[in-house]
Amino acid sequence: MVDKRDLPGWTISRLGAGTDGFGDGTVSALREEGTHPASCAPVGSALSGASKYTPLGSVTRMVQNEGVISTMHLVSYRAADAVRVMDELRSALATCTSYTMTFPADTTFEKLAPTGDPHQGEEGVSFRLDVVDRSPGGDSDPYRRLQSYQVIRSGSTVAVFDAVDVDVYRLKKIPAALVTAQMKVLETGGHQR
Repeated sequence: MVDKRDLPGWTISRLGAGTDGFGDGTVSALREEGTHPASCAPVGSALSGASKYTPLGSVTRMVQNEGVISTMHLVSYRAADAVRVMDELRSALATCTSYTMTFPADTTFEKLAPTGDPHQGEEGVSFRLDVVDRSPGGDSDPYRRLQSYQVIRSGSTVAVFDAVDVDVYRLKKIPAALVTAQMKVLETGGHQR
């Protein structure tokens, strides 16, 4: 996992509670029933670094620098499952333009669009979407935000990077320095000095 040695001046934080921060244990495989249409489930799962396949381990971090907040998930799978995760995500991105998820809350994802393939790892995809959160009682206007994602496979590890602007409705780019540093750590198994 990338740290301050790789990105001096950046803030890298563990998220939540659990074994050693949220996601530092093994994330659970997600069920497809909560995504409508179900054909979009690989996209919905990827947003939280998950899939329908049982991972061997995972870590999640929030990374901040110069007004950009990104979340990064590293999920280790059996080699064949890592390839399946990417194949299914790529297929879903070819047909899925909007979907809803009922867990953890009713949320609509609209204007889903591929944005090209990152040129890192063995394979990868990039996409953006418009997230629309509604209050449970429907008594307030929906909250909209744009998010961008990169999902990259390196061996049996799937790395998911996202960027969101929580203050303004605009698309933030995922910091290239973050992606490059993390992929280098994955590929070399070491950190910069």
